[in-house]
Amino acid sequence: MQRSQQIKSYVPDVAGKRKFIPEQEIETRIMGGQEAWAHSWPWQVSLHFASMAACGGALLSPEWVITACHCFKRYNKAAFWTVMAGKHDLDNYEACQQVTKVAEIIVHKGYSKRTKEHDIALLKLETPLMINECVRPIPILQSEPSMMKCTVTGWGATRENGPRAHRLQEVNVTILPTNTCNSFYHGRVQPTMFCAGDVAGGVDACQGDSGGPLSCLTGMRYELAGVVSWGVGCGRSQRPGVYTKVYLYNAWINDAMTPGTVTVENADQACPHSWPWQVSLQSNGRHYCSATLIHQSWALAPRHCHCKAGHDVAVLGAHDLNFMASQSVMVEKVYAFPHSNSFPPESDLSLIRLRIPARLGPSVFPVCIPDEDEDEDLEDGWSCVLTGWGLTKAISELNPDVLHQVHLKPISESACQREWGKSIIQKTKLCTGSAGSVACMGDSGGSLLCQKKGVYNLVGMATWGSKTCGSKKPAVFTRVSAFHSWIHNMTGGNV
Repeated sequence: MQRSQQIKSYVPDVAGKRKFIPEQEIETRIMGGQEAWAHSWPWQVSLHFASMAACGGALLSPEWVITACHCFKRYNKAAFWTVMAGKHDLDNYEACQQVTKVAEIIVHKGYSKRTKEHDIALLKLETPLMINECVRPIPILQSEPSMMKCTVTGWGATRENGPRAHRLQEVNVTILPTNTCNSFYHGRVQPTMFCAGDVAGGVDACQGDSGGPLSCLTGMRYELAGVVSWGVGCGRSQRPGVYTKVYLYNAWINDAMTPGTVTVENADQACPHSWPWQVSLQSNGRHYCSATLIHQSWALAPRHCHCKAGHDVAVLGAHDLNFMASQSVMVEKVYAFPHSNSFPPESDLSLIRLRIPARLGPSVFPVCIPDEDEDEDLEDGWSCVLTGWGLTKAISELNPDVLHQVHLKPISESACQREWGKSIIQKTKLCTGSAGSVACMGDSGGSLLCQKKGVYNLVGMATWGSKTCGSKKPAVFTRVSAFHSWIHNMTGGNV
């Protein structure tokens, strides 16, 4: 699959990551179907026709849901449909639930009612959902789903011809070889499909909803392998559930979600090692977020990156991620600034302590942090740059594995409040033009560096922005100077 066809989920750092309280994390998960822990599958949504739960779906971004085309074969007018996210019990109100109307239904034009091919659809939501502990997107699996152990979730019937469940159910299934599926279904399983379940029966997508997600654990996060499409009965022997193979539709999904391409004109490749404080946070050898070196032993990153101590690695002195960097250091400890887990977050910072101090030199060097209130006049006389790695359509001509940069103009607090609201944009935030958003630049941990009198300071860490590059909504950053005292105290006065 070409990189340009991969789906870039909003807030990729939390995409596909489940949330448990500590007691839940140590529970044994069993085969055969059971009630899920409340809100433990945060990308699961319920699609309602009028007031009735009709299908399931999965959240790809704050304003896009993926589901099955056959859900709309009778009623395809968007005004009839609503999406409920952050739900566990459909019969009762829940504190973190979110409900939004559907603005547009995009069905695959190649869908066949007879063969069930191309059973896939996208819903554009009228109001973007807020990303929090209960509502998160899931990234799409970018390879052939084969012999993986995965989980299907939904509020469907728990037995054939039985009543629908009101609380979210989950069942563990195994993806079966295509030839095995076709031996059961007499060649009806097309290349755009796959089946999952147990040959002996007893576990099936009957425990889920049509259009609901099949989520597969790949390392540290879950990825979307399929959506529930069709089958025969529920949990019958040699009749596993059949799913649409989502990754084959990457190009179709991208085209639907981003009908117009916007280019960030002043983005370009950085000169090698011109930003020596840039850090690549990596899990299993894969970059997932940027951080910034602020001391030999300390780096700063957005809290939403969820850096994991003892597992993740801080790569220092990197420019092209395809080549070995000068230093790779294990993350020893992560200290997150406390917040309420709401979105937008009041604070979005974490301090990362390196297991061994960085060796400083021309390609590895810490950046300055402004004192409290030192950057109050940011929009007057400061020259700012955002740096990071990653891929979006807006910068498709740049190599996503090579560090890139974009020059940005800070905007006033009042101008940002007019776009996002006074209650959201507080003194702990600062804003730039929309080109600074993750949707434009591709790195969820982008560092906003501003220069005055010849010295660069780390003034902001990427927090959120519009899902669509080209939107007039400003990009929002955590104002680092507002947390200077916390950083100073946590680092023992070293920063």
